Amino acid sequence: MNNGGSRGRRLKRQNSWLAWDSRITAPFIKLDLVIECRRLPKKDSFSNADAFCGIWEAPPGVLNNRDKQKVSQLPNKQEREIGRTEVVRENENPCFEHTFRLEFRFQEQQCYVIRVYNEDLRYATDLKEHDFIGGCVFTLGELIGSPGCAIAKPLQQGKAYTVLMGQEIVETREVLEFRFAAASLGSLDHKAKKQGVAQGVANTMSDFCQFYFRLEKLLEEDQSWTVVWKSEIQVDYSQTPTWQVARIPLQLLCDDKPTNPLKISVWEWNRITADEFIGFVETTVRDLVEQARRGIPVFDVMLEKKKLLGGTRLKKNGILKILKSNILTIPSMLQFLSGGCELDFMVAIDCTTANGDWREDKSLHYISDSWLNDYQAALIKVGSVFDGYGGEKGYIMWGYGGKLLGAASNSPSYFAMAENIRGADNLVKIYDKVFAADNKSLGMKEDGALRPIIEAAMFRATNRNKEGRQCYAVLVILTTGAISDVQDSIDTICAAADDSPLSIAVIGIGESDFVDAQKLVGGEDGKLHHSNGVPIARNNISFATMADFGGNARDCVGEVFQDVPEQFVQYFMQAGIKPLPPKAIPDFTYSEVFGKKKSSSSTTTASSSESVTSKTSKSKSSSSKSSKSKSKSSSDKSSSKKKKKDKDKERKSSSED
Repeated sequence: MNNGGSRGRRLKRQNSWLAWDSRITAPFIKLDLVIECRRLPKKDSFSNADAFCGIWEAPPGVLNNRDKQKVSQLPNKQEREIGRTEVVRENENPCFEHTFRLEFRFQEQQCYVIRVYNEDLRYATDLKEHDFIGGCVFTLGELIGSPGCAIAKPLQQGKAYTVLMGQEIVETREVLEFRFAAASLGSLDHKAKKQGVAQGVANTMSDFCQFYFRLEKLLEEDQSWTVVWKSEIQVDYSQTPTWQVARIPLQLLCDDKPTNPLKISVWEWNRITADEFIGFVETTVRDLVEQARRGIPVFDVMLEKKKLLGGTRLKKNGILKILKSNILTIPSMLQFLSGGCELDFMVAIDCTTANGDWREDKSLHYISDSWLNDYQAALIKVGSVFDGYGGEKGYIMWGYGGKLLGAASNSPSYFAMAENIRGADNLVKIYDKVFAADNKSLGMKEDGALRPIIEAAMFRATNRNKEGRQCYAVLVILTTGAISDVQDSIDTICAAADDSPLSIAVIGIGESDFVDAQKLVGGEDGKLHHSNGVPIARNNISFATMADFGGNARDCVGEVFQDVPEQFVQYFMQAGIKPLPPKAIPDFTYSEVFGKKKSSSSTTTASSSESVTSKTSKSKSSSSKSSKSKSKSSSDKSSSKKKKKDKDKERKSSSED
């Protein structure tokens, strides 16, 4: 259950009176993968290929050298097979009917391997018995970030290639919008049960009741109930609370199955003693929606009570009113991306003196040949998540709390390390160049102000989201916790939540207490407030530290990125922006898929044709010159012959005379 950042979940465990935030997006997006192959070679002498393909889930490290290494004929032990398609016989362009159900999680780099085989021995399950045609590697982020949610990959052998298309399952967009009220909650003589508490405290607590409810779903594995959501606490003097409207995706409530059991348990919150269980209602999402269409349904709140002679019996302990219950279809992040929405990425590096001198081995910025520091590890994982969503202009990396001679800067508080960056490897290369031991142009400061960085990110995100284009940006801040303008930064974050398509992910580096950084994500009530007292319009910031995850950059980055899809959709819904129509799937012709090879060959052919044309032009010019000289010589000969004839005629005439 993902209900917010790590700090938010810690607060919910420590303070049971905090409500869990409503959600309008599911934790992951379900989609069906459709596979097609084209231009498959003949493996038999007299017929086309009898092709089938399989898909395996691979660890993220397989992408490090995917351009240099070929896909192996057989899967290794680290790959997990998901399934295989049917066999399409005697077809060089097979379209497989069997699809694969995948779950897209934005915060993870999900790698898959496709292998295509020609069936050699019918009904044989061992892949060694079949002829290997080729394979490819791709990520779900690369697929979802492409136009029309479709990509084409060469099979690394010959001229064959495969086309991969993702089709979203619409059920993952469904959200239950509901509002509950209760009446006549008995609370089992809670006044008598508080006799163990000091009399003065008991008297003050007996004047009013504080009720909340929890939604629980039944796990199929062990048939146990697990909490999926918790409401706010309503203070009531007459035991008739009415809670606020909330939205929860069906994927969380019932695993996208409206007929699955759902329990609504009502509790009374106590500050000193344990919370008191009032009762429960067992129902289903379908039952709630269907009965709400006919009016305001009422359910009995039942409580198990022990009998005098043993055993238990259910006792009515109040009623629960369903004031509102209907299913909404909310656009998903995938729907916006399929319509051409771009995802921009920005990163800011802490360059304050809190890191230590980068040339010393005790510094957080120290670069070693044998291990990665936390900055490098975080950059690799962050960049790998965004590799599939590269925009037209690439990414940008800033440094704050320092200065770099010769670097572009619009503020004395930060500077640009590089722009138009593509790929996680290039992020690390630029970082290594800036913090190299022989770099004398870098200077560190004591103060690290975040407000100028956030304002620059807001400006960049807002400018890209104009003129009919849709764009959403994510700013990643790697910090040691040394923040000199906490309240100004909070005010800027609140302003960004109102009108900027921006999410902010803060990752703590080092072993400090991060007191200032924790203030950026909210106070004790879990909400962030502007200096004027107004709460933040939407949650747009998350925070986690590398130390909380034992230096595991993958888990830390996954923690701060897990709420980005929710924040993404919340912004567009709040702004009243609908997703654009999905882009058409490209044709993926041979020249498009093998464009690089084709262009290189075309350039060589063009150069060769130019040389040929130059040779032919030279030969033509030489031939023309020779023909001209020949024509001149022939004309000279003819003129000399004419002169001889004229002389002979003159001689004859003179002799006759």
